[in-house]
Amino acid sequence: MQCARCGKEKRTSGLLDVKLKAQQKMVCGSCFSELKEEYKKIKSCEECAYLDDEFCKKLDLKLEPDTVIGYREFFTQAQDCVHYIDSKEYEKKAIAGEVAKMGKETGKEKEIIKEKEIIIKIRCSYCKNLYDEALDKCPNCGGS
Repeated sequence: MQCARCGKEKRTSGLLDVKLKAQQKMVCGSCFSELKEEYKKIKSCEECAYLDDEFCKKLDLKLEPDTVIGYREFFTQAQDCVHYIDSKEYEKKAIAGEVAKMGKETGKEKEIIKEKEIIIKIRCSYCKNLYDEALDKCPNCGGS
């Protein structure tokens, strides 16, 4: 039988079963090792901030691993996903006050930046009410 990757002829006992992009294949030991290393470098849903226990919160969908190499399962749907954002990038945006939302009508990502406004209050010396510094006099009693 032939290795599905390199095409070398091997005995069936010398081939290992893998699932690549939802297709079962038989590969030789060296190709098996190469595949493991290649798939470690591929963008995976497992690094996405929206994945929680094989469930994509952004797509509202339970995901199935589409690639299995040995005991390792890979969710390579992230390669083509427009919602993919790794946890570090997500944290940076959250700290900066940015919220990433997906526009349903355009399919383009929008960034909303929230700015904080500082409002200074003054306590009225007559009625002790707090009022905005921008006002000339207290809106409660008219004092200044």
